[in-house]
Amino acid sequence: MNKINIIQFLPYFPPHKWGLETHAQERGIWREKKWYWDVINVVFDLWYFFKKDLNKNLILIPALEIIPTFPIPKFWKKEFRKILRVIARSLATWQSNWKVIVVTRTRFFTSSLLGWIFTKRHKLKRVHIEHWVDYVKLNAKRKEAIAWIYDQTIWRWVFRNSDQVIWISNACKKFANKFTNKKISVIYRWTEFKPLPREVYNWKNTRIGFIGRLVSLKWVDLLIRALSELYKNNKNLSLQIVWDGEEKENLERLTRELNLDKAVSFLWYKDKKYIWESFLPNIDIVVNPSYQEGLPTSVLEWLLAQCVVVATDVWWTKEI
Repeated sequence: MNKINIIQFLPYFPPHKWGLETHAQERGIWREKKWYWDVINVVFDLWYFFKKDLNKNLILIPALEIIPTFPIPKFWKKEFRKILRVIARSLATWQSNWKVIVVTRTRFFTSSLLGWIFTKRHKLKRVHIEHWVDYVKLNAKRKEAIAWIYDQTIWRWVFRNSDQVIWISNACKKFANKFTNKKISVIYRWTEFKPLPREVYNWKNTRIGFIGRLVSLKWVDLLIRALSELYKNNKNLSLQIVWDGEEKENLERLTRELNLDKAVSFLWYKDKKYIWESFLPNIDIVVNPSYQEGLPTSVLEWLLAQCVVVATDVWWTKEI
């Protein structure tokens, strides 16, 4: 088959740890190993995520976050325009040897809008992969209203002009029908998780775990409040929380207010090796209290680790 060069426009990239960027990185590595195509990642540079020599296939665009977790490019900077010109000049070399396809991911990131503009300007094909399954939910109603208007106007147009649309679940596909009637493919995510023999369940001293971003939509505060009710009658319960996020200080404060200092541990960020080999084999129940999910890969891994999983009945989770 003819080799294809893929240009991915992404808001984040590892070492930043969300599902979108880890999925993009994993699929890129797999494609290159199979010699199907090369992958160039055009990523917003938020200064604290990258070293310049991190990845030869990583092109960094200067960006900032006005709203947390919603980066925008510094399009007024000369460096921004210079980088896009460099990519454009490279197209001539790429297209002489391979086909070139642009990939964008998740509609409400401005990286997807930038990818669409780049596609139109250079008359390329574009595949959009959608990871999200609902309208954006934020703490502020005004911001949610702006996001809704964006979805109904700019993105509805951009979405319909994709050459191919891929969603990560059937739940996502149903949501997509609000925007377009075109044919949509569903490709489930895979995981390289290799289960280790777990310790026996310890119901006398039940160990509860949570792994995920500490943001409001994950509802970790609900998990802590639920634990406080159970803890009144059972002092042998413990909760270990892995990860970090904007809500961490609020969650730590809530833990102190509920007198759960001895029961709740915040372990901050841990790498996959630690989670797979040390954390999950020693956890009895893992909880995912999130009220919005696109693709909870963590739930798949928890089940493979033979943990008891308690999860909210939202969107793609029920497809597992």
